[in-house]
Amino acid sequence: MDKPENDPIQATRPSATQQRNSLKGGRIAVTLIATVAVIAFLLYVTILVYGLAHRM
Repeated sequence: MDKPENDPIQATRPSATQQRNSLKGGRIAVTLIATVAVIAFLLYVTILVYGLAHRM
């Protein structure tokens, strides 16, 4: 039989370092999206409160 690295049926997997790096990139993306969402929400609340304060 062929060695596992020469077997065409075996799928190639990323190494542990590559898996950690891909997870790190995903965490950075999620953090960036969450930060933008929080800033947008705070801006919305600020505009809403400002509008209500000047209406009275």
